[in-house]
Amino acid sequence: MVADTNQLPRGLICPLVTPLKTGDAVDVSVLDRLIDHVGVGVDVLLLCDVFWGEGHELSPETRLEMCCAALEIIQGRWPVFITITSHSVKATRDLLAHTEAFIERSDYPGSVFWVDYPIYYHSNRGLPQLYESMARDTRIGLILGNHEGLVELRKRRIKHKNIRTNVLKRLSQIEKIQGLVFSGPLKRSINYQKAVRHRRGFRFFDGDELAFLRQPSSDGVVAGGANLLPEAWRGITWSCLNRYDIQQQYADHTSQILETGMMLQEFYELYSQNPAAILKRMLHVAGVLPNDRTASATRASTASQNREIEVICKKYDLV
Repeated sequence: MVADTNQLPRGLICPLVTPLKTGDAVDVSVLDRLIDHVGVGVDVLLLCDVFWGEGHELSPETRLEMCCAALEIIQGRWPVFITITSHSVKATRDLLAHTEAFIERSDYPGSVFWVDYPIYYHSNRGLPQLYESMARDTRIGLILGNHEGLVELRKRRIKHKNIRTNVLKRLSQIEKIQGLVFSGPLKRSINYQKAVRHRRGFRFFDGDELAFLRQPSSDGVVAGGANLLPEAWRGITWSCLNRYDIQQQYADHTSQILETGMMLQEFYELYSQNPAAILKRMLHVAGVLPNDRTASATRASTASQNREIEVICKKYDLV
């Protein structure tokens, strides 16, 4: 049974890349090693993320395989977020139902939360009603996602690419909706935070690493770079969330954090061009993954990018 919790965790959320074998099958043994690698620094593991985890390039069957395999490995050691966003309401709800059925059958001992980017497959109209129905069908808490760049991948005319502020306010009144992963302009972020301020304990996570490095939110960050540099990201995140009060008494703490932040930004500027492919290539060059295989639908990194990867990994002694 999923551990009951009334509040989302804070801190560093690592959207795991999805280790693959041929045929887009999950490489479970590599997944096990990857979880051990990132586990030294992260507060939360995120499965099947839409960008870093190639959620939209993988079949529903592979996504379910990834979730089940990861949960069997994790066994409650970290809280787990699972992205369920699919190309339609039915596909999203099916993935939720199948994953939750596995969680119940396996009597999973840890905390699990769903992450969903609803504007990818549904308009703002009727969104509160959709989530009221979804909330009745699951025992697990929900986290909303907002990323207009994701919506643009649908390649169809959409009037609103973001959750409207008044709609978010209504959604936040649904008890099972407990947080938001946000990527976008600062002005919209401020408006969103005002919209949910009535809801005690509602978490607000940065979905953009660079935005967090420049102006961190109070609850945490989804950082794809934590796959590669979990301890560096842990230092940055915990410092930003004021967890290192004792260390901040030392004179060199600020300079160390600034230096680490500059390094993380340098990596981000490279892998943000093609998140899953470039990050997997980095992980392969660094010896964390045995290959850089991506889903068949994922755009591969270029020869020029691969040369840049070699340079930056050597620069920071990752080779």
